[in-house]
Amino acid sequence: MTFQISTFLLMICFHKVVDGEVVWYRTAQSTTDRLTPQAPLNFSADFEYNNEIVVNRSQTYQTIVGFGGAFTESASYIFANLTSSLQQEVIKMYFSADGHQYSMARLPIGSCDFSLQNYNYDSTKGDVNLNDFTIAHDTKMIIPFIKLAMSQRSQWTKDPLNIVASPWSPPAWMKQNQSTAYCPTGCKFCNLREEYHNSWALYFSKFLSAYAKENVQIWGVTVQNEPGYCPPDYEGMHWTPSTQRDYIKQSLGPRLSSDHPEVKILILDHNKEMTVEWAETIFSDADAAKYVWGTAVHWYTGDHFDQLNTTHYLFPEKAILATEATEVRETDPKNPVWEKGEHYAHDIIGDINNWVVGFIDWNLLLDYNGGPNHKGPDECEGADKCGSDAMILVDLANQVLYPQVFYWYVGHISKFVPPGSVRIDVKNTTSLESTAFLTPNKECILVIMNKQDGNISLKVADILPSSNKKQAFKISVLAHSIQTFTYNC
Repeated sequence: MTFQISTFLLMICFHKVVDGEVVWYRTAQSTTDRLTPQAPLNFSADFEYNNEIVVNRSQTYQTIVGFGGAFTESASYIFANLTSSLQQEVIKMYFSADGHQYSMARLPIGSCDFSLQNYNYDSTKGDVNLNDFTIAHDTKMIIPFIKLAMSQRSQWTKDPLNIVASPWSPPAWMKQNQSTAYCPTGCKFCNLREEYHNSWALYFSKFLSAYAKENVQIWGVTVQNEPGYCPPDYEGMHWTPSTQRDYIKQSLGPRLSSDHPEVKILILDHNKEMTVEWAETIFSDADAAKYVWGTAVHWYTGDHFDQLNTTHYLFPEKAILATEATEVRETDPKNPVWEKGEHYAHDIIGDINNWVVGFIDWNLLLDYNGGPNHKGPDECEGADKCGSDAMILVDLANQVLYPQVFYWYVGHISKFVPPGSVRIDVKNTTSLESTAFLTPNKECILVIMNKQDGNISLKVADILPSSNKKQAFKISVLAHSIQTFTYNC
């Protein structure tokens, strides 16, 4: 089923929630519903039913910091090559009050695999004081894209767009191999030379200062994108938990604490099965832990929700933030794979139910072939066609946007759960996946997903704090669907 975009935002009208009423929205494979409002429901007195989901707003957990996507150079290039009207459409789809209400973003520090080519901000070999540092490259496409997103958000909220910046590699002259930002020999020699530890920390600081001069404030940084992987064909650098710990407490932590104390530092920024090991190594060292806000995680090796839960209980004062996810390249953007949406929602629901405070997707935009990407050309048809999926894929030749299934699925959470919301308790006796929140505006938000082939009927009950009694409604959840229910708490 094809959903190309022209006047997308006119397709969705959102109802105001009134007391006693449940307003809800659905995306379902068997229908044309895509974040579509349904006929409101009404609570009744509680009743008996075999399948039930019970919301207990009195039991609260972590506070949500937000949802978003990444301003890579590839995404920025696609955006720059859209007509002005489609640029506005994209900005509204992601950052407006009528769109996904994205409140976070990720930004590479220098080039990554989703860049047009390798670049850095100081290529002068041996420039330990970084006198030649400049972000002029980013002012052409990346920063204008960010500023339009910030401007759109400012039209409906005073809350900032919180950006997490992550490096893939320092300039080659700072690395052991001294010749490339890549890791052609694997992890051997793909690390930071000890004499440049302080220069690399200064590089972070200068990046933050340079962006601030462009009126783009960076909320946080990760020490390294995917430090446990050493890519031979794109930018990377290797850290172990102990080397990253020592770098934080000896160089990066003191530098940012002095120059940018408001900026948060996150460790790991890699797959979830590594979370406990990295947290134990770094957070057990008080001299390193004092500089670190939390842990960044990716999803590429599976759920590993147990790792998140264990890490939280070991170090409850440290937050966990999901900072990257993507799907394999979509071969037919007009008829995308439905399960990709379910994968995203499954991961977000599972992460949040295990203490994650937010979720940042990868590229905001890519072209019809999932590019551009300079990683190739060996593993696909060429460097310009060697890519992955994105929530919005673009036919540049015909200037058409194709939102993918996971665009709709993620919107069922991001749009309704603003920063400052708290997760609340859900007891679920069904085979459905669910999570719930209490927003700063005192609305209860319940998200329910059905990945199965059949419809499932159930009772949704809400425990009233004043009396401890339940109010309830009955709903039939369609096969392969996701729905968001909102009501006043």
